[in-house]
Amino acid sequence: MHIVIALTLLVLSACSLQAQSVVTYVTTGNPYPVWTKYTVTKIANGVSGCVNANGCWQVNAGAPVAATAGLTQDVVLFQLPAAGHVLSYRIKTATACTGATTILTGLGTASTNTFYLAQTYNLITAVSATNISPALPVNMGSDTASAVNIVASLITTVANVDQIANGCSFAVHVLWSVLP
Repeated sequence: MHIVIALTLLVLSACSLQAQSVVTYVTTGNPYPVWTKYTVTKIANGVSGCVNANGCWQVNAGAPVAATAGLTQDVVLFQLPAAGHVLSYRIKTATACTGATTILTGLGTASTNTFYLAQTYNLITAVSATNISPALPVNMGSDTASAVNIVASLITTVANVDQIANGCSFAVHVLWSVLP
């Protein structure tokens, strides 16, 4: 489906006034930027279908993904469609995380997990109105014209990601659209 916008322009050329019509087609696949919220929460084994002894990550009410026994993990937030373009983001802790010496998150794509933000947002810091990610994106758009998963990239020190306490939760707001 297309929305047709017709404009009539007046052009002044060599002492004569001419009218020209311009037609612009706007695709309706989400051409206008939309903020979408993704809540990432660490849940316990047996909750919402989690079948991992050390818990899972759940995005909104989606299917749980096992927490990894490693120092890094990418949690898929959503799939950016082909020609998708990320304009901005905001990360805010909902429940402070515990269980590792440091727990940081970033934002990126499945192929470049720090495309928008390196893992610098501290998920251990106490929840407050000012504890948000204030940085501008490192990049805008996407690292591919194809569809790609947008991920929250987690990194810990000393203890593995699966040792982060259940209940740890943060929100990632993403402003994105689809190029026409």
